Amino acid sequence: MPFVKTRVTLFAFVAASLLAGCASLPPGTPGTTAAAPAVSPVAQAPPGPPAPPHPQAPPAPRQPVQVRGIYLTGYTAGNDQRFSDLLDFVKRAGLNAMVIDVKDDEGFVSFASDLPLAKEIGSNSDKIRDIRGRLRTLRENNVYAIARIVVFVDPVLARGRPEWGIQGGRWRDVRGLAWGNPYDTNVWRYNVDIAKEAAKVGFQEIQFDYVRLPERNIPGVTDGVGVEKRVKAIADFLRYAVKELKPYDVFVSADVFGLTTSVSDDMKIGQDYATIAGITDYISPMVYPSHYSLGIYGLAHPEASPLETVFGSLTRGQQKTPWLSPSHHRPWIQDFSLRVHYGKAEVEAQLRGLAQAGIKSFMVWDPRNRYTRDVDYRVIDRTPVEWHPAPPPPRPRPRGLLPDPIGNAAL
Repeated sequence: MPFVKTRVTLFAFVAASLLAGCASLPPGTPGTTAAAPAVSPVAQAPPGPPAPPHPQAPPAPRQPVQVRGIYLTGYTAGNDQRFSDLLDFVKRAGLNAMVIDVKDDEGFVSFASDLPLAKEIGSNSDKIRDIRGRLRTLRENNVYAIARIVVFVDPVLARGRPEWGIQGGRWRDVRGLAWGNPYDTNVWRYNVDIAKEAAKVGFQEIQFDYVRLPERNIPGVTDGVGVEKRVKAIADFLRYAVKELKPYDVFVSADVFGLTTSVSDDMKIGQDYATIAGITDYISPMVYPSHYSLGIYGLAHPEASPLETVFGSLTRGQQKTPWLSPSHHRPWIQDFSLRVHYGKAEVEAQLRGLAQAGIKSFMVWDPRNRYTRDVDYRVIDRTPVEWHPAPPPPRPRPRGLLPDPIGNAAL
């Protein structure tokens, strides 16, 4: 979190034989002390209010955030009983963050946004009627608030502005959902405007999800488009978002496919792990063991090997980004079941896999927002690191970035 800058002033003391004087410490220098002359108690002035920071003083650097959190849908966050229950769970479990849907994969904003376009196309909802009150409650309980914004999957935007959608808003994914065109800067602006709204109401971080191209062959979008253009579209969107959100003093993170830590290409979805990690404050690979194919990392059944799968993915992600601190990798782990039942043992195994890879931050995904209540999340602190990366080389220049991507007409 940002440092609070203070200015310490030594008060003037008046004596018949001494010259009145005062001294001030440099702003933004915590822990600095200065010698003061001996004075008579009767000559000491009463303390006054601290002086405000100089209006031209540079902003204090933001401090890294070690997040350990859970995900909430807009409906869950807006339901008093469920929100209260999960807040109590977070505190008892030793967690410290909630990731809350601000715009979901159906295109709806979870609260009444002031954006004219959101009102016009009907994307506002009343899932969370008092968003400021919810965030105030989180702050009072020292719970870090992350706004999840689904970017390119957006049926509401594709319906309201079909010219901004893939194939004029007609294309649908396997779930029947329309997408905004990832190459269209109008779509970028709309999502970043929503992110600004989230920052204004009190979220401390913006997390972009579905910040990718569809995993299907679509002429002119993924098919027949070179890898550089695909990666560039996603990178430039994120760079634009970071630039636009800088005045709001929020962190920016991005969710990516778990396999992006391991593959040598962009999987035709425009996600290059090293590129995205070099743009955002945090990168969040979705390292759900249930989503890995048989044989990966030499594992016969990755879903049944949660520790090894998570460890294999995160060590490879760090190998791709040797200039980054492990604290910048903040993965999603799973607390849901597909072919293999996941409960206490499986969630804790993933935590141990993270710890062995040197990762201490995480987020837990349960689409039903129920969560296994007897998980010992503190196991991550008791598990020793077993993988140590080589000393980092000089950081390479990020690839495929424009000086001002939103103004570039070539996309």
